[in-house]
Amino acid sequence: MGKSVYSLVLSDDVVEAVDRAAYAMGSSRSNLINQILAEYVSFITPEKRRKDIFDSLVSVINGFEPFQVQSRGSDNMLSIRSPLRVKYNPTIKYTVELSRGSGDEIGQLKIMTRTQSEALIELLDAFFYQFCQIEQRYIRRFFPEVVPQYQIGQGRLIRNFSLLKKECSNNEIGSAIAAYIQMIDRALKACLGVPAEQWERKIEGIYLEYLKDAPIIC
Repeated sequence: MGKSVYSLVLSDDVVEAVDRAAYAMGSSRSNLINQILAEYVSFITPEKRRKDIFDSLVSVINGFEPFQVQSRGSDNMLSIRSPLRVKYNPTIKYTVELSRGSGDEIGQLKIMTRTQSEALIELLDAFFYQFCQIEQRYIRRFFPEVVPQYQIGQGRLIRNFSLLKKECSNNEIGSAIAAYIQMIDRALKACLGVPAEQWERKIEGIYLEYLKDAPIIC
């Protein structure tokens, strides 16, 4: 959505009030005025769409233990932490970055942890590879038109998200992303304390349970 410069004649008192509100929200005067006008004429801006998705995501994820939502670094990014029950108690971080458009491409999920443990990095890479192989198997079976993109390495996974159906509400999208994060976090922790030869059965069981709710993202 393009932007242009317009001249507006506004009361100084109104501008001061807008500036105070924008500062409290971590926004700018232009962005806040743009949002106020958009709401007045019932137009959903990309910023409002992302906020609605994140609000829904946070509302759902707060109901799952033991996730901790971090403050948003920007209007298109949100990070969530979850503890790992391994040596030195590191945390795994799930960062959702939403695209600025309004098409089928929602954005991407980045999963990583800050650790110096080579053993943990190797374990995470092995888990991510096996998880993605299992996920791709079922995506090819149930959603053959979808081709998810993965980046794996150095103890991190990056994957893109796309909508599987049209006309999804922002609340539905946010809830769907939260459910995916909860699912993969659960699978990871189920695999941490067991031999690698048991991973496929555990991941597959958790992923199939996730698919029963007819996911709207992939």
